[in-house]
Amino acid sequence: MGTGQASSSPLKDHTSYVLSVAISLDVCRIVSGSRHSTISVWDIGTGELLGAPLQGHTGSINAVVISSDGNHIVSGSDDETVRVWDMLSGEGIGAPFRGHTGRVLSIAISPDGKRIVSGSSDKTIRVWDIDFLNRHRPLCFSSDSIHTLHSASSFLPDSETSAPSGPNEEGWVVGPEGRLLFYIPLHFHPVTYAPGNTLVIPNNALQLDLSHVEHGTSWHKCRT
Repeated sequence: MGTGQASSSPLKDHTSYVLSVAISLDVCRIVSGSRHSTISVWDIGTGELLGAPLQGHTGSINAVVISSDGNHIVSGSDDETVRVWDMLSGEGIGAPFRGHTGRVLSIAISPDGKRIVSGSSDKTIRVWDIDFLNRHRPLCFSSDSIHTLHSASSFLPDSETSAPSGPNEEGWVVGPEGRLLFYIPLHFHPVTYAPGNTLVIPNNALQLDLSHVEHGTSWHKCRT
């Protein structure tokens, strides 16, 4: 690095443009992603390719990153997904993270390896839980003012027993005495809340006009 001269011969394996590169903290591995939808892992000392290319994405690999412990590779692609790979076996871990509606252009991983952050051409940044056994809904931040994050505790009265629950299987929000309060279509259920939740995290923007609901005007203060 001090001389600026190449310290080894070029690493050659990709059959198309190399779009992303990462190096492990122990300076033992290099990971590269290509326009040809493959990821290669290299031994930085010998320059040899370690195993077969990692395959699974269906678009260009725009970003790769290696976890601080060197065990995982995280990649982002034109196919709008984020994938996690086992460094040693080269196998994909779990299902791809889906949610972006545009190309994934950048990836970062937290020092503790528990969170992935991705940036996309859809103008959003998403935060993902890397817990492969219990993947939670990602947090989505965008320039759309409707996309908000609230503490559900601000919606609930002191007594949880007097608060309405989330929609039942038919889509009705039911009051504490079993009274049907109002109906929410099934495809809007991801943005509703229930007692005990600490956060309301909408996957898509939703606005309900509750100003004329027959159960009072307090509902009008609730927003997703």
